[in-house]
Amino acid sequence: MAPERTFTVDEARALLPQVRAVLLQLAVERRRADASHDGIHALLEHLESLGVVVRDLETGLVDFPTTLGGGPAWLCWRLDDPELAWWHTTREGYASRRPLP
Repeated sequence: MAPERTFTVDEARALLPQVRAVLLQLAVERRRADASHDGIHALLEHLESLGVVVRDLETGLVDFPTTLGGGPAWLCWRLDDPELAWWHTTREGYASRRPLP
């Protein structure tokens, strides 16, 4: 792929301060993203250490292992649910959740 623009040595040198500034900002943003990623990873590990299974971070969907209906099941909760009120078997998913007895 051919470059859209070519530079003389003087043009490239003149652009270096702007390029340097952008690259430094990118480095800062990358460190922030890495730190954020580490924070997310640590929080997910904490939930997993509690025995909670995170299903979807967007909706805050989690499952808690349980036994219901004579077999293994999941207590199903989403961040916008006012309380824990749903469950489904381990062979089913969110779409099959039903009210707790």
